[in-house]
Amino acid sequence: MPRIAIAGFAHETNTFSPTPTDFADFLLSTTTRSGLRGAEILENPDFAMPIGGFAAAAREAGDELVPVCWYAAEPAGIVTANAFERIASEIVHGVATAGRLDGVYLDLHGAMGAAGHDDGEAEILRRVRAVVGPDMPLVASLDLHANVGDGMVREASALVAYRTYPHVDMRETGARAHAMLRWCIDHGRRPAVAVRRLDFIMPPHRQSTMTEPARSIYAQLDAIEAGTPGLASLSFNMGFHLADIPMNGPSILAYGVDAASAGAAADALASLAASHEKAFGIGLLPPAEAVRLALQQPAGKPVILADVQDNAGGGATSDTTGVLQARVDARVDDAVLAILHDPEAARAAHAAGEGATSEIARGGKLVPGHVPVRGRFVVEKLAQGPFAFTGPMLRGNIGDLGKVACLRIDGVRVVVSEGRTQCLDQAYFRHAGIDPAAHRIVVVKSTNHYRADFAAMAERIIEVEAPGLSSMNTGQLPFTRLREGIRLFGGGPAFRGRG
Repeated sequence: MPRIAIAGFAHETNTFSPTPTDFADFLLSTTTRSGLRGAEILENPDFAMPIGGFAAAAREAGDELVPVCWYAAEPAGIVTANAFERIASEIVHGVATAGRLDGVYLDLHGAMGAAGHDDGEAEILRRVRAVVGPDMPLVASLDLHANVGDGMVREASALVAYRTYPHVDMRETGARAHAMLRWCIDHGRRPAVAVRRLDFIMPPHRQSTMTEPARSIYAQLDAIEAGTPGLASLSFNMGFHLADIPMNGPSILAYGVDAASAGAAADALASLAASHEKAFGIGLLPPAEAVRLALQQPAGKPVILADVQDNAGGGATSDTTGVLQARVDARVDDAVLAILHDPEAARAAHAAGEGATSEIARGGKLVPGHVPVRGRFVVEKLAQGPFAFTGPMLRGNIGDLGKVACLRIDGVRVVVSEGRTQCLDQAYFRHAGIDPAAHRIVVVKSTNHYRADFAAMAERIIEVEAPGLSSMNTGQLPFTRLREGIRLFGGGPAFRGRG
């Protein structure tokens, strides 16, 4: 029976964000429990994260698991040295003291930047590799948005990434990582690896695997993997664009019994993805125009306005008010928005009570140059404490945003919260007493994850270019350290060193 140590440390780091990510941020539970230690990792058999899928596959295979710890935090700025050293040291110590091991699995993200480490995952893998030795099977799962550097590839026996965005295959990815770890154990060696890097950055609002061209690219990925003899695993990482680091950009990882099988698969997928480059452009509507277009749609199903650049899932504050102000200015008579991160407003609403009218300004407080929306808001609904997710991404998980309130100004309702997260599940609205399907315009602060739970209910989806720290316009970001010559978006200008 193989004996496998498992641990996780996940963060998607926006290097342009002024808000560092400290250890306390890894103990919050806005979307799922974090700071799990030992057997706590295995308590929820439906844990929606990759480590939950890995554990389920390992139990079915009869493996013995040695759970160490699992940490994750909402995307934001650089992970502090305090947070990185505490969690990385806990993982390394747990693996080093686990006794006899046949393999190690790590649930990582792939786009973590930490103080002193551009490639946080490479450093974690390096430290674990140092204690287990060069021959121990060491496999990690990665987010589809991983920026994969040479260090990660060198230290890991294999890296396995998500294949969906919205990420509805996190558990399946964990199971595929388990299969790769067992491959390494059974073969007594690492597989051959082939790495290919694309020459352009993919803005994430164009990356959804529910829309073209990513939908067809990933469908072909499955076909290439199934049809290539000797191929064990194939991953396409579309990259996380908000990282001013040399390894920023899409990458392809192929693992097989030999270099020929891995190389053939990697070349085929790289060629396919490159052929769709021009589809990965920008193309967003300003808020006022988006609201006008939404009001022109047939009555019936809601129109979704996606505030893609104020996405907490990309490290944004989730408190900018561009779309909210446009709806107020247009006197929209039936619209809802989630989630506006405004702890002050949420606490004030709870102090005032349901039915009260409040004059406090909403949002626009965390990013210099932004202004709140002012007016008389009615406190329609208050909520607090844990709630269950119901959508495809996080079903089986429990969220907690602290104090939450539904505030109404004329025909516009806003869900404000103490906690910061992106709106990727209808449960965020329902927790505040709102059924999103019953409203004409639904605004979600999210880039693509919302599609998993909202697309089926929508008459139309409109992506909005409102200000926020998760900018989709990669051509305007102040990069200084990218790989020389990489194009800033599909068909866009090439990066030339600015430092």
